[in-house]
Amino acid sequence: MKPMIKQLTSLALLSSIIVLGVGTNAAIALDGTFSSAQIVSPFTEMQPGVYVAWQWWNETGSDYSVPIDPGYFSRMTDDYYYTEYHVEDIFDNSYTITEISFYNWTSDWAFSNLLVVILLDPDASYMSWMSQQPSIADDIWGIYWWPHEEALTGDEVFIYSSFYYSEYNSSSYYYAEYVWQDEDGLPVDPNAVIPILKPEYEWVSFMNETYEYDYDWDYCGFGYDVNEMFRADNTEHWMNHYFSGFSTFNDTNGNGRMDIVYSEVEYDFDEDGIIDWTWYQMNETASEFVYGFHTTNAELGAISTPHINSDNQIEWSAEIVDIQGALMRYPPYDVWFFDAPYIDDYFIDQKTIPVVVDSFELTFRFETTSDAAVVKIDQYIGDFNDPFTGEVSTDLEGLGLTINYWSSFTSHVIPEVPVDPTNPDPLPGNESKPTEMPPESIPQDEDWVLLQTDSLESTDVPGGSLRFSDETRTRSTVDFGGTYVWGRDGQTYDVVPAIMPYYFYAVPMLAESTTDLAYAGCCWWGQTYYYSSCYAQWDGYSITHDPIFSVFPTTAPSSASAFISGLIWSSVVVGVFGVAAILVVFLRINSERK
Repeated sequence: MKPMIKQLTSLALLSSIIVLGVGTNAAIALDGTFSSAQIVSPFTEMQPGVYVAWQWWNETGSDYSVPIDPGYFSRMTDDYYYTEYHVEDIFDNSYTITEISFYNWTSDWAFSNLLVVILLDPDASYMSWMSQQPSIADDIWGIYWWPHEEALTGDEVFIYSSFYYSEYNSSSYYYAEYVWQDEDGLPVDPNAVIPILKPEYEWVSFMNETYEYDYDWDYCGFGYDVNEMFRADNTEHWMNHYFSGFSTFNDTNGNGRMDIVYSEVEYDFDEDGIIDWTWYQMNETASEFVYGFHTTNAELGAISTPHINSDNQIEWSAEIVDIQGALMRYPPYDVWFFDAPYIDDYFIDQKTIPVVVDSFELTFRFETTSDAAVVKIDQYIGDFNDPFTGEVSTDLEGLGLTINYWSSFTSHVIPEVPVDPTNPDPLPGNESKPTEMPPESIPQDEDWVLLQTDSLESTDVPGGSLRFSDETRTRSTVDFGGTYVWGRDGQTYDVVPAIMPYYFYAVPMLAESTTDLAYAGCCWWGQTYYYSSCYAQWDGYSITHDPIFSVFPTTAPSSASAFISGLIWSSVVVGVFGVAAILVVFLRINSERK
């Protein structure tokens, strides 16, 4: 019996090795050309066919003042610049203006970024290609933005998600006084001379008084983005989604969303009676925008790098804490010394509501469904408290909150002819026809809304889902629908997404219809869209909401997963049959020996 036991034990060990070895190697090396040793650092295979890399980046720096362009003559004494300007009046009398100025400008900045790269590559072909390159993984940023076209087999999906935090502090001081003298060197009153200057010297009209300006500017920015890319036939598609801050609105018409309206403004620059250009400016009377949120200081909270959670999702997270800022209609901006005489007091003396927010938390979860690669974000925005009372600011009662985003979509048709890397145009004799931007398909389901509008007013999004399509199929969706949890009572309320005609932050500026942002060229087409998720019941209290970003590659993740699973199980079956055959042979030999 002892030899029999030894033989059976050896057979069991051999069978285990066959089954496990064949099965696992089938998942790693589908066509026999790949192996786990070819996974490129810093990538790890966190799920079958899903490779993940991440990078935590910190950087700091400082700047200082740069000399301004001097006048006709300048000298420096005791850190003061003495600059002379010569002007003439309409009577041909000459004057000398001596500008005595001092300036100083310094700044300090810091930047942190958590970049997570997910490569869904079921057959491991692109991972294998990268393993053969000398330094492809040294710059994981470029893997998404500059993929190697010939290495893409069409089943890959590239997901990039970046969480960032930055702070910037600057201090500027400016002083200037002006001394006017006539041709004899005698002092004159600038206010008496300026009205009679020749027209070409009107630019010195501000040099009639002393200016002194001392300004400190603090800014803290944070946010995230989700970027997707895949190849479909001979075209690469990039879909990039960016968080762009918070705004508040007064829902006067009760539709649950922030309404923004723009009006045309015509300019006759040369006053010849012909309109030189037309632009669009936010109509502040018809629009419901009230304040934008400007952050001055904040701290990094807990950072969690990618790992597998209890639901078998790839999860990572980031947090900003102790957020200090203000709600204001016009954002402050960094004032350099040469801007001081022209600063608009309207931007400085506007009404502001100081607030502190305990936390802005983001938890990212990646998974694949039957037809999509999905990034879900659980985001929490804390109470907007009054910094003096510690309670929710009463100035916010009755206001709604918006979280603002913009998305950029670009496609690149892979040329079928050689292209000179120093010249983007096709080589002579191999000209390709221009590729026009594919028209957007019309949604058939009323719960889907095509993210495109010719209106210069914000528009509603029924169902809360935004779909981005070309003429063949849906490429990506952004889902802001459903409900959110309101911190005031812990109950759930409806989210109302809105399409915005352009990206704005209160300051009136050039606005363009989204269709005007499209462009077509030899091989590229793209568009940019702006939208917001609106929370009419807010009043300054916390909000918990979970936007979902989905991308639909040509090769569905389910078919790729099924292929991997089928290959593994078929390998197991082959291994089992092989074991059974060995066992039959072994028993037959053993029986004959008896």
